[in-house]
Amino acid sequence: MAKSVSVTSAGVNPADDRAHRMRMYFIAMVLRVLCVVSLFWVRGWWILLVAAGAVLLPWFAVMVGNAVAHGEGEAPEAPEPLQLASAEPDPDQRGDTVAPEVIVIDVEPTRRASSSGSPDDPTANGGAEG
Repeated sequence: MAKSVSVTSAGVNPADDRAHRMRMYFIAMVLRVLCVVSLFWVRGWWILLVAAGAVLLPWFAVMVGNAVAHGEGEAPEAPEPLQLASAEPDPDQRGDTVAPEVIVIDVEPTRRASSSGSPDDPTANGGAEG
């Protein structure tokens, strides 16, 4: 079986996390209702345990209900940055190597085509009129 790779540091699915927190809150509140109802027939020192459950379970339920899961906490592995190759061959490499071609993308086509230098062409001076 292939190992899954994490591509994000996002935690648990929010819908799954919310459903889990709602389930835990519901369970704690059901236990609290049982504690409150059982106060009517429990006697002796057990009444302290039931009363503590009736008082402390709401706090516990709210704390569990508001605790958001953050996942494993592992950040994904960052990819290696891209390296730009130089246009000049390395001096260590000797032989019949051809220098890589340099492609310029940022130059406007009108500037490249206007290298004729004709006086009638307004872009011959770099687009400046004067």
